[in-house]
Amino acid sequence: MKLGTWIKGFHGSVCGAALLLAGTIGAQADSFLLRMGGGHTTGLTYIATYDTFFADEVQKRVKERTGHDIRFIKAWGGSVAKVDGAVEAVQRGTLDIGLSPIGFEQSRAALLNYSAMVPFTTSDPVLQGRVASRMLAEVPSLQESMEPYNAHILSMMVTEAYGLATSFDWTAIDELKGRRIAMAGTNAPLFVPIGAVPVNLGIGEHYQAMQTGLAEGSLFFISGMEAFQLKEVSSTFTRTGFGSLATFVSFMNKDTRERLPEDVVAIIDEVAAEAAVIVAERSAERDRQLAEKLAAEGITVRDLSDEQRARWARAVTDIPVTSIAGLEDRGYPTAEVLRTYIRILGEEGYTFPTDYQF
Repeated sequence: MKLGTWIKGFHGSVCGAALLLAGTIGAQADSFLLRMGGGHTTGLTYIATYDTFFADEVQKRVKERTGHDIRFIKAWGGSVAKVDGAVEAVQRGTLDIGLSPIGFEQSRAALLNYSAMVPFTTSDPVLQGRVASRMLAEVPSLQESMEPYNAHILSMMVTEAYGLATSFDWTAIDELKGRRIAMAGTNAPLFVPIGAVPVNLGIGEHYQAMQTGLAEGSLFFISGMEAFQLKEVSSTFTRTGFGSLATFVSFMNKDTRERLPEDVVAIIDEVAAEAAVIVAERSAERDRQLAEKLAAEGITVRDLSDEQRARWARAVTDIPVTSIAGLEDRGYPTAEVLRTYIRILGEEGYTFPTDYQF
């Protein structure tokens, strides 16, 4: 058998995608080295799942089923690509697999942010995970939207449910009027219509903002109460019903996919789909465990009433319309995607608190 070696090289002083195929004399097996990374650390569920389950299972199954060897160089925490740079890194080949919180990738992955375009979606990460899997399978335009960036979507993964940590108690949205809430700027349209004051800050700045009085609340997951010490400056965590969003996405360089054997690609796709399920299950469990722990520590944890959720949803019914208009110049079938999303959620058992018209 011929000795065949292919290396996708390094570009300038920056490491290129580390895909190495080394043929071996007298055997059918080859070796592959893939570079995988993202802007977040393993402290987030989706990164931790790829760091352990995905990498380990792909390596094991490839060896068992094909005889090939595959290894991963892991580049988390922004060492190769920041939170807004994973798609570009995959496009250029700096990463073979990139993980992205696509709220930061609006210039490249805007259509994939569909779950954030319809407020008050399901707060159940497992249900949202099923919907995300169906959307990827049933809506070709999602995958097609990434073709200009030489990127293939491996899976769309879900967040924990969003909620509001506050230094004051509240049960009605009227009580948020004039209150300063720390959040990513993209979430401001949820709060402006009810008179709250968005304070555009990264999650790492929320604690100090609440400590100094710059902000009186923080929009994030309940896990942020511990991970970012928000429980030290908050008395209440309200599960607002904004929902769990399918906004964590894993991408794979299309050239890498074409150069790998088909059976190896099939295993990568298989494990990516399973990883998405695990992320959903772990996120749901994390929500439950943190709520119980915080309540035991004296933090008030409550659900916003159905009546108040419906009032808030009615106040932001223009968000889908604005989202559709904002993507009109790109030629995306955004309205069709959102209608499909609402339909699939209904088929999976979820009903929105208001009827969005667009």
